[in-house]
Amino acid sequence: MKYLNDWLERLKSRAPAADYGENWRLQEAQSALRQGQGHAEGDWARLSCHRNGLVREAAVRELGEQPSPEALTALLERLNDWVPQIRTLAKAALQCYLTSGHAAELLYALPQLMALAGRQRDDHAPTLAAARLALQADSVRSQVEAAFASSQGQAARFLFALLLEVSDNPARLLERALAHREMTVRQQAVLACQALPDEQAVALLQEALHTPGASVRVKAMHALLQRLDDPRELLRRALLDASPAMRSLALWAAPRWQLDARQVLSGRLQQALPESKREWLMVLGLAADLDTRLADDWLQAALRAPQSSVRLAAVSALGDTQLNEQLAALDDPADKVFAMAVRRLSQQPWSAMAEALDARLDRQQLSPARHSALMHLRPRWQQLAYLLRRLDSREADQHWLEQIAQWCQRQGLMVDPSTGREERMQLLERLQTLEQHGQLPPGCYARLA
Repeated sequence: MKYLNDWLERLKSRAPAADYGENWRLQEAQSALRQGQGHAEGDWARLSCHRNGLVREAAVRELGEQPSPEALTALLERLNDWVPQIRTLAKAALQCYLTSGHAAELLYALPQLMALAGRQRDDHAPTLAAARLALQADSVRSQVEAAFASSQGQAARFLFALLLEVSDNPARLLERALAHREMTVRQQAVLACQALPDEQAVALLQEALHTPGASVRVKAMHALLQRLDDPRELLRRALLDASPAMRSLALWAAPRWQLDARQVLSGRLQQALPESKREWLMVLGLAADLDTRLADDWLQAALRAPQSSVRLAAVSALGDTQLNEQLAALDDPADKVFAMAVRRLSQQPWSAMAEALDARLDRQQLSPARHSALMHLRPRWQQLAYLLRRLDSREADQHWLEQIAQWCQRQGLMVDPSTGREERMQLLERLQTLEQHGQLPPGCYARLA
């Protein structure tokens, strides 16, 4: 509050301006600042974002006299203010924070500090450089490392790069970074491992192969392939990785080391059935990559797995001759598995699955989305034949008449080589009769004829 009363007196003593807008801004500033006379620090931070430049200037002056994490956050925002005088005041007020003694405040305001790098109303490079030096001081190293361990996103990447620049034991820092919850930090750590001597780098990169995040493991594997004399054991494990990216890299590298991927798959298939989702995805994924069909007992076990992702991969691996298994997958509770079954069945001849599809379409508990998907497996004219058959069942006549009318309105060019001309004419005659009796709206017959 050191400057507030003086500032109010200065505003009050200003002579009225000829410009109405200028007078209005002066009155607005006086009103806002009088209300701020009894305000707490958080209120001054709010006033520092006020639309009136006179209010922001007064707030910056007050915040400069009240050092705190919240004040630093507000000052960093004003460092990019559109009024040059306010930027100058904020820069002067910031100087006391750019020391290691204020590391806690700098860490609190890290998002605003990092945001300065992308703001261009002024040159913020000196401020950023001074803040980095303050956070890199030996006296606050443990404090910054603790903040790094609990951070995420951009803040975690910023602190990792900052610590790595001055670390006297980079291997220890990289070990911690490879276990960090932020995947992008783990990626940065893998890249940084490549600057270490082989002995240290290989140990850390092998550890990285056990971390979550396929992109991390791929980077680590790629680096290891350049450092190891015989990586075949790692490649064997990578061929059975649950990640398609890891398997792709291993399949690319295997011939160079005279490693037969099919033998790796064969060896795994001679062992017990997988017990976990990850193990199932490893085997099913490699089999799909190698275009190898699994034995029926393996596929049946995968189709019964409790995890929907395993059942999805199993349905995708079914052969074209396994029609019954594809049809059974239509009853799967998981929508993705159902969608894969529909996709596989769309390649099957209609005559082979007509009866099984009709039985499922007749079920009243089908959701609208699933009912529509099964209808689209039928050829166009067979869709109409099914709707007319349901109408003939005398069950909810009006409902099926509405369905037929809507179906007719949706049709354009009808391509259906599986329905003969005679059957099509019979269906058209039936439509014409329904329309003549007023049961269908005019135009349904003409649209198809």
